[in-house]
Amino acid sequence: MSDADEATAASARVVRPRKRHLSRFAWRGFVGGVLVLLCAGAAIMAPWLAPFDPNDNDLMTLMSGPSLADGHWLGTDDLGRDIFSRILYGARPVIVVAGGATMLAVLLGAVLGILTTYVAPWLDKVIDRLADIQMTIPGLVLALLALSLFGPRIQNLIVVLALENWPLHYRVARNHTLNVRGQGYMEAAWLAGVPNWRAVPRHVIPGLLPLLTVTFTISAAFVATTAAGLSFIGLGVQPPDADWGLMVAQGKSQLGSAWWLSVFPALALVALLGGVQMLGDALSQRFSLDSRNNRA
Repeated sequence: MSDADEATAASARVVRPRKRHLSRFAWRGFVGGVLVLLCAGAAIMAPWLAPFDPNDNDLMTLMSGPSLADGHWLGTDDLGRDIFSRILYGARPVIVVAGGATMLAVLLGAVLGILTTYVAPWLDKVIDRLADIQMTIPGLVLALLALSLFGPRIQNLIVVLALENWPLHYRVARNHTLNVRGQGYMEAAWLAGVPNWRAVPRHVIPGLLPLLTVTFTISAAFVATTAAGLSFIGLGVQPPDADWGLMVAQGKSQLGSAWWLSVFPALALVALLGGVQMLGDALSQRFSLDSRNNRA
């Protein structure tokens, strides 16, 4: 066998495991994306998919178990409300809070990370210390305090959870911006007289977007979990509105006799969190492999 043939065989042995590695993460990303899309679709299509109004009381079917005969596929609760319909509508506050709070946190963190590096370097130390202090405070404690003072409304929940999660995105944006700022092409742009308002969108933001996509999925899973926990203890979505965390809390005392009250909304929440986690893992692996290939 010639040297060229040996090199080809060796490269094939290296590429095949990598392809299997990429395929495994591609499937995880696909499954995660499907679960997230199903939950988002349920929230959007709830008025058309729900067989009953989520707040309609049916005194003739109180605490009935899952059945296909009467149309209550996942059973009813102690007020005769259809569990399946409430799960569909309960996806709405979870998606809105997780998506809204995470988008606000990403925007705030990215803007601060870029601006303090390019526009106001003197502010960098202040924001950096503020992020350190923020990360030392337990997020749930901060959320409990803020929601107790200002009320458990969805708008307040979004703002509180966004302020709780912005340091992660700020760190990523700041580190990436500092790294790009030290590259030769940025120095060449400055020497050529290119202003920052043109250099940043062209050289900083394109490389930052994949990183923020990964942090978005990580933060969204955490926000959804926190929001469900706050609803569980009564500081999230308020009755009679449907919410997965609230539904789990309302049925926890009757798990022995009416398990469907808590189990089905809990499974919906697990599906969303698992989907976001798998999608985030796949994106993180994909971008890390791309960065290694670019360095090679």
